[in-house]
Amino acid sequence: MFTALGLSIGLVLMGVLLSNLYSQSLTRNIDEIAIRQSDALIARILVEDEDGLSNLPSIDPRYTQPNSGWYWQIVDASGSISSVSSSAFGVVLPILEEQFDPENKRRGNQIDDDGNRLRIFERKLFINETDQIIITVTADWDAVGSEVSKFQGQAFTVLLVIGFFLAVLCALVARLSLGPLLRLSAEVEAVRTGEHAKINGDFPKEISPVKLEINALLDVNDKILERAKNQVGDLAHGLKTPIAVMRNELSDHGLHIADQQLDKMQNIVSRYLDRAQLAARTAARGKKTDVRSATSRIVSVMNKLYPDKTASLVLVGNSDFTFRGDAEDFDELVGNIVDNAMKWAKTRVEISLQNKSRSRLAVIVEDDGAGLSLKEQRSVFERGKRLDEQVQGSGLGLGIVSELISVYGGEIELGTAKIGGLRVCMTLPAITKA
Repeated sequence: MFTALGLSIGLVLMGVLLSNLYSQSLTRNIDEIAIRQSDALIARILVEDEDGLSNLPSIDPRYTQPNSGWYWQIVDASGSISSVSSSAFGVVLPILEEQFDPENKRRGNQIDDDGNRLRIFERKLFINETDQIIITVTADWDAVGSEVSKFQGQAFTVLLVIGFFLAVLCALVARLSLGPLLRLSAEVEAVRTGEHAKINGDFPKEISPVKLEINALLDVNDKILERAKNQVGDLAHGLKTPIAVMRNELSDHGLHIADQQLDKMQNIVSRYLDRAQLAARTAARGKKTDVRSATSRIVSVMNKLYPDKTASLVLVGNSDFTFRGDAEDFDELVGNIVDNAMKWAKTRVEISLQNKSRSRLAVIVEDDGAGLSLKEQRSVFERGKRLDEQVQGSGLGLGIVSELISVYGGEIELGTAKIGGLRVCMTLPAITKA
């Protein structure tokens, strides 16, 4: 944009400059013709030949064409016209108001009685101490203006063509030079969205080092994540045995308070280990899951686990989604919610898939059970929280769902279902297939 603006301003300034230079050149040329004409007249006058004075020369054919704007005349000391060009018969030349310079010359522009603009050059010549004459030479200034206008039109036409050519050339250069950068940006976006694990494709030698450095950085990040994941696993195994030994020792001595604190410590350790494992899993790139097939598989499993109830999949709009994450994580997210809905439903559960944007999808699970109050909705996702001890479960599933959605940058909302029970809406990162 700035290149085009600068190019346009430069071409306009160039056109104005060329027009001014051409105008000045024409003016100098006209002035030189007028000076030569006056010099020729002076040379003939100084000869003091009566035949010569009656036949004064015109150095340019235009001084012989009537009403051409190219005139000359000689005025004597009394103010009478002693001689004129053949083109000036019947024409009254305008008078200059400017004063003569030290060389007894003056020039300027005037308009004659017919409205024509004239370029006038006058020269005062002293024949003797008392006798003087004024030689006036004119040129058609309208013709000069016409020539300048014509030149301006031609110049701006040529500059317009040059400008168009330069604009196309700049656009072509920009496309060729910025094209690889745009492809690199698209590859980085594909890595970010999980379509690719690394940056692929061939790039010019100027950009290839950037591609290699980014891929090397991604490799280092993968190794760090893998090492962190392994360390979390080692920590989990390392803590399980000491805690189990301590629990056995404490239970033998009947120290119930200490046993309760040990359980609390076990829950805290498990929670943070789960979070670390989730973070390591969700940070992995290039993981994609077909939402429709994964959800259909979950619905099929739930219908087998709860034969007295019915789970159905409802597709709203474009249902060709790809979840940007691990398949196990998607199964854990949707599976926990659907399993919880099947437990509380009276007869049926509906799972809907909707696209919120090209990068977000909504998985909505509704049941026809009793639903939850606002207070219960606020506390249901607490780890280990169970609203009914009579229903089988540990209470950890919904807490894991909430943490997993948070790690993936998604959202979960609770509400009242159209079929009467609880409505759970999960918004997850996704790619909508074209």
